[in-house]
Amino acid sequence: MRVSIPFNQRVFRDFRLFVVPALIENQGRSLYLPMIIDSGASYLTVRPDVFDQLGITPVQEAPLVTASERAVAPLGRVDKVTVGSRCFAVNVEMISIRFPEDLPAEGLLGASFLRHFLVSMDYEKGKLEQRHGICVCTKQ
Repeated sequence: MRVSIPFNQRVFRDFRLFVVPALIENQGRSLYLPMIIDSGASYLTVRPDVFDQLGITPVQEAPLVTASERAVAPLGRVDKVTVGSRCFAVNVEMISIRFPEDLPAEGLLGASFLRHFLVSMDYEKGKLEQRHGICVCTKQ
């Protein structure tokens, strides 16, 4: 079964990034955030204030390697992350870092979320597919 998940076409056209709406839930709190699908990121990654808003307590520090440096970031878990209406993962690891102000989204959907799915990105057709039996993102 496939579920269509819209993504931000302007950001895709301008930057070739797939930005999708994600619902992040933890301890009865929830936030909708536009997130960049980032297959090169190890974790679902958000700003520090999102940790506070969702009541996430860091359990350790995760090592990171960015394009310019090595660093560490607080690592926690959230109860559930949903993209679209049926594409979800539970008990997802998440890190917190500062992002540039001009980033065209509020965070990154990295491997701690994407590992639950078979992900296919077709930049020519503007099509992102996530399959775990149910998830497909396409242009709307």
